[in-house]
Amino acid sequence: MASTHYTPAQLALHWLSAAFIIWALVMGFSVMLLDVTPTFKATIAGVNVSLSILFIPVFAVRTWLRLRHLRDHGHRPGERLAGVIHNVIYAVTALVLVTGVLMMDRPIQVFGWVTLPQPITDPVWDHRFHTLHAGCNGLLGMLVALHVLAVVKHEVVGKPVLRRMWVAR
Repeated sequence: MASTHYTPAQLALHWLSAAFIIWALVMGFSVMLLDVTPTFKATIAGVNVSLSILFIPVFAVRTWLRLRHLRDHGHRPGERLAGVIHNVIYAVTALVLVTGVLMMDRPIQVFGWVTLPQPITDPVWDHRFHTLHAGCNGLLGMLVALHVLAVVKHEVVGKPVLRRMWVAR
């Protein structure tokens, strides 16, 4: 039988990822859809860019741990669909991060600590990556909502999946 236990690192990275992704999605869509001041919009954009750059290595480690876990343990019987959906969430998150970097139309500031060069200087490609980034964010938002609803559904029907996601058992 496949393992149902995750390492403390996997659990910590899951909750760190969840916090970052929910923050970035909520704040990104808020400044896009709500009437906010240009200063607030610029502040949120700067924070999201900085957090995203810092999140990239965290996500890379999380992805590596997931792949290693799947190699060693596979999926639990009867949970292949959940595994596929999780893989899609990982892929879309990677696309959001990559397109977010590639769409930058200026050097990338990381909380004023470091400045990274603008990866692409062609405005046409910047726009293409911006469009792809927006679409991937919409898809990621839907996948996160689906993920949360699936957790709620499993908890309601007596399959406590959250129990596996806590360090202290």
